[in-house]
Amino acid sequence: MDVSKNAPFAKSKAMNLVKSSLVVSLALLASHCGNKGFKGGAATRPGISGDLKGSERAFQDALDVSKLPTNFDAAEAGGPSAGLGAEETIALDLSCEQSSDKAVSVSPLAGSDYKIGENDRVLMNVKGRFCPTLSDNLTVLFIIDFSGSMGPNTPDDTNKLYQPATGNDPRVAKSCGRLQAVEAVMAKFKDTDKVKVGTVTFASNIVDTHTLAPMELAAFKTNRLSEAAKADAFCSYIPPSSTFATQEMAVKNPTVGGATNYEAAFNRAYDYLKDIKGRKVIYFITDGRPTAAASGDPLVAAKQAATKLKTVENLFFNAFFLQYKQSGLQEDRQGFDNLVQTVGTMDKVVKADSAAQLAIEVGKDQMVSFDPTSISAAITIAPYKPEADLKVISFQQDPADAKAWLFETQAWVLLGDGPKSVAHQIKVTAKAKDGTMHSSQLKVTYQKALK
Repeated sequence: MDVSKNAPFAKSKAMNLVKSSLVVSLALLASHCGNKGFKGGAATRPGISGDLKGSERAFQDALDVSKLPTNFDAAEAGGPSAGLGAEETIALDLSCEQSSDKAVSVSPLAGSDYKIGENDRVLMNVKGRFCPTLSDNLTVLFIIDFSGSMGPNTPDDTNKLYQPATGNDPRVAKSCGRLQAVEAVMAKFKDTDKVKVGTVTFASNIVDTHTLAPMELAAFKTNRLSEAAKADAFCSYIPPSSTFATQEMAVKNPTVGGATNYEAAFNRAYDYLKDIKGRKVIYFITDGRPTAAASGDPLVAAKQAATKLKTVENLFFNAFFLQYKQSGLQEDRQGFDNLVQTVGTMDKVVKADSAAQLAIEVGKDQMVSFDPTSISAAITIAPYKPEADLKVISFQQDPADAKAWLFETQAWVLLGDGPKSVAHQIKVTAKAKDGTMHSSQLKVTYQKALK
């Protein structure tokens, strides 16, 4: 039998044959920097190495989709089938960079990612990761509150106990907490990172003059973070009355009011992100409870819009509640509670009582927690029944990276049709504790014979 890696991918020791079974272990980089190619290791039999105990369990019960009762007729009619030759096992270990969307080829051809013997019976399983802090193939969206309480205002009887007359994020020396928070996040990225960045600014509705759909990192820096543009881009607000219209940070000739409309902000974010592939991260910065909506109760509308936004796959949602702490003022507990209710979990809402603290909190690597029971996997091999269940045998925080979550599936049998390429689509989906959905997709193209 002949199992080998194509030259562009081979970067390590030669593989060793062990008895009749062979594992090609892809020890792909788990950090989010460095080489993103395949990095092979010495081939071994599942279970011999302590690191492969999970794989040993995975290969004990390999799924053959063609043998499922619902697929008997399709199999009998000549559907793709397993090879009848020597058995090979391939254990994929996908890095953070590769886990969201990866494709590999397995065939007797010399140019394939995994070269096998003709008609070999091939078993495969996959380890992958959900990685919230990875700065590769990432879209960042800042949702920034421009409501009237962010700048100078005259608090009325309903909010004067907790709202400073200076505003919760006043402009000081051409800066503010919202700008410092954006700069803290942007400082994490290198110019070569594959990152897109956008903003949604809102008050009683979207402030379109300051809102920007996600664009390439360099273009965003030019458009929003130049010295001439950044204070206006992030340290502005809708003046609550004409009295404050001449304030330095007041948006000129606004077309929206100074209330707080979470619903509009989340709906615009959904429109921006719903069709974008790869990881998405939201930084939502506000100082108040929702007080405006298209119709109905603003809080109910906010929660509904947030629920819809969290259906966007591979989205990490971070919320920050800014209240400028001053002597004599009380904490706006209702505002904070409203934000927690909207996001759905207290774990993803952080308080900040000053511009400096906001920048520190936003700049931290945000963690994400999963319920280990909330993960599922499916495999599709045409013409067989779509999305046959694939067992997930483990799901836990990655021992090598506490910011990532590591999963492993059971093995499946690759099914071929002579010299024709047969696609195997694997999708792993998990729900985070904040309600966001995350997925990892793998496409395996298998050719059983040369002719």
